[in-house]
Amino acid sequence: MLTRLKVSGFKNLVNVDVRFGPFTCVAGGNGVGKSNLFDAIRFLSAIADRPLIEAALAVRDEEGRTADIRSLFHRVGDEYGDEMSFDAEMIVPEEGVDDLGQKAEASITFLRYSITLVYRLDDGLRSLGSLEIIKEELVHINLGDAKKNLLFPHSVDWRKSAVKGRRTSPFISTEDDKGKTVIKLHQDGRKGNTLSRLAMNLPRTVLSVANATESPTALLARREMQSWRLLQLEPSALRQPDEFTSPTKLDMDGSHLAATLYYLARFSKNHPTNGI
Repeated sequence: MLTRLKVSGFKNLVNVDVRFGPFTCVAGGNGVGKSNLFDAIRFLSAIADRPLIEAALAVRDEEGRTADIRSLFHRVGDEYGDEMSFDAEMIVPEEGVDDLGQKAEASITFLRYSITLVYRLDDGLRSLGSLEIIKEELVHINLGDAKKNLLFPHSVDWRKSAVKGRRTSPFISTEDDKGKTVIKLHQDGRKGNTLSRLAMNLPRTVLSVANATESPTALLARREMQSWRLLQLEPSALRQPDEFTSPTKLDMDGSHLAATLYYLARFSKNHPTNGI
């Protein structure tokens, strides 16, 4: 569950800070940034799953396409900025599975993911340019701080049921190593060494390669972000019946609504909004 999003330098979004609840209505005039806010969420979802270039190309520009990665950066007149940053606070599931079917259990379920990207010229992709990570972090938010971070109406019992676990150190951090930026993945599964990666060489986020064995909490943050999708519902797709073997997640057009509702009714008795 996405509870807060801060964005700066992405399209026309500068120092935007939005709090989300179980239901949030975004309203405003044309051109004020409503669609760009949703594009920012889609972009975060994409970088949790794909290489940075693919994630950028999945987001439309002002003309409905992306021919130049620079078009994702804030523009004033004909000048584009070189940096964009995102901070996303989320409540993640207590458990899940990685790409190999291995079970993961979260150390704590309330997290903040932060990433800052800069534009770089790329001789290999002259028409596109490239993105470089200069900061990536995943940190915990303790139960004691949850009340001031969750601004929507909710009960104490729900908050205690949603925010579980504890942590005293980051899951992903950014550090300087002899003048070079290094992204570190701190293991919270089995004991082992911290995994360090030189930021300038990363084709994708460190979060996007998290697994259940070494970094179960980071994996569950990744799974949560992967679930963020923009739905453009079509009445005909919503009315289609489903087989019992159909996917249990809505497609963008609303397909598999019947299977999704059946799954929620049968298996999701502890839905995050219960108890509000």
